[in-house]
Amino acid sequence: MWGSSTRNTRIERLWVEVGTQFARRWRAFFTRLGRLHHLDRKNSSHLWLLHTLFLPDINDDCLEFQEEWNLHPIKGRTTNDQSPADMRFMGQTTEGVYREDPLDGIHPDAINRYYGVEGRRLRRGRNQTGAGVTSDDEGEVTDSDDDERSLEEQLENRVQDDLSRNIRHAPVKVAKHRCPFQDEELQDHFLTLLDDILSRPEDLPQGYSIVDDEWEDEDYPEVEVIRPGTRGKELRVILPRGEWYARAVRWTQALQLMSRVLEELGEEDSHPSDLDSSDSD
Repeated sequence: MWGSSTRNTRIERLWVEVGTQFARRWRAFFTRLGRLHHLDRKNSSHLWLLHTLFLPDINDDCLEFQEEWNLHPIKGRTTNDQSPADMRFMGQTTEGVYREDPLDGIHPDAINRYYGVEGRRLRRGRNQTGAGVTSDDEGEVTDSDDDERSLEEQLENRVQDDLSRNIRHAPVKVAKHRCPFQDEELQDHFLTLLDDILSRPEDLPQGYSIVDDEWEDEDYPEVEVIRPGTRGKELRVILPRGEWYARAVRWTQALQLMSRVLEELGEEDSHPSDLDSSDSD
């Protein structure tokens, strides 16, 4: 986050949209996997299996949200209800397109402060290149080259020091995911078996609360409760059965298969994910 969150209302609003459009449903689904279907969030092998099964689906949801967001109209005096895609197209049409933008990824505030022009504009004399030497002297290496490099390093350090105050949070500790198989051959063998078992969604494993006689109620639940943050109020998230039950089936099939394969190999399915037990969900 750049600067104080109170000055980032646009990105704060965007995060709300990301949550309501798709991120909350995935969080609720993972909460359900832990509550009903034996997901251990502190087990790095379980996290690896989550990545293997669902990361492509999550990326697809991100891309779909991006496409929809870039096509939605923005109200305002200067936007004329244009979408981000419209404004980008008009900007490229009127201003052109950079093939390689050397300032790509640099915050606009930093560009305005450190890459602007100060003072009056200087005019070049005859045979001057603008680098402080004449065209006849361009090939010569002078002591000023070292001075320029030193000044460049000083500027880089100054920029880094000035902008560090805008980073107001410590890095978030991310749980590590680790493949439980010791070599690629075993991993490929497991993935082959996984493709086969996932092609038979009617084969439901026992003991994973996925079979109807193991459900808490008569029907598979379509609502999951999550609590954003540590003090947020509870949210009821709807997970339509047609989509999310099928994903739960995939998870239980894959988890049972991984547990069996590791048992046959004499491996334990209990690698920690480097998260403290005190970490919140």
